[in-house]
Amino acid sequence: MGSHPVHRLFIAIPLPDAQKEMLARQCELMAKEWSFKKWVHPSDYHLTLQFLGACTFRQTREVQQNLKKLSPRLHPFHLSIEGIGQFGVPTRPRILWAGVEGNLEYLHLLYSHVIQAVESLGFPREKRPYRPHITLAKKYRFNDFPHQTMNRQFQPDFDRSQWTVEELVLYETHIYRSPMYQPRAVFRLGE
Repeated sequence: MGSHPVHRLFIAIPLPDAQKEMLARQCELMAKEWSFKKWVHPSDYHLTLQFLGACTFRQTREVQQNLKKLSPRLHPFHLSIEGIGQFGVPTRPRILWAGVEGNLEYLHLLYSHVIQAVESLGFPREKRPYRPHITLAKKYRFNDFPHQTMNRQFQPDFDRSQWTVEELVLYETHIYRSPMYQPRAVFRLGE
């Protein structure tokens, strides 16, 4: 690669420790019932806003500058972890995720601001509508996933499922590490 190191980046909302711990406990219980190839490391739980992919040093700097300009214009808001779902074939899901409720209107507004902030730098927006979720596990091994009753296995602690979103994080992905995602920069909302 020479003098142009490439970073694999994405912008996301982090989860506070209490919510990570609560989800990790839920996943331990679910892992006893369900055989997924990979359960996400609790430090890696997050809500993706925009996947950037491979970025040069210069692009990384520009993204940081734009997010730094954006974050003071945003404000903290409430979300809660609610229910689980899956992507892929219902009986053999590719992804198991936890959903979010709360101030979804503001979450979508924040999403569109973030998209606009990086679109001008050459990062195209996703064609698909935004579906906020927290990935918990990947690649179910069999063909019998109980998708119709999966929510029975997920009983999050109500008090620990709610939190105030106060920051955005620019994460770097290290594919062969666990945890995989390293915060490169943190942007406080409203500051």
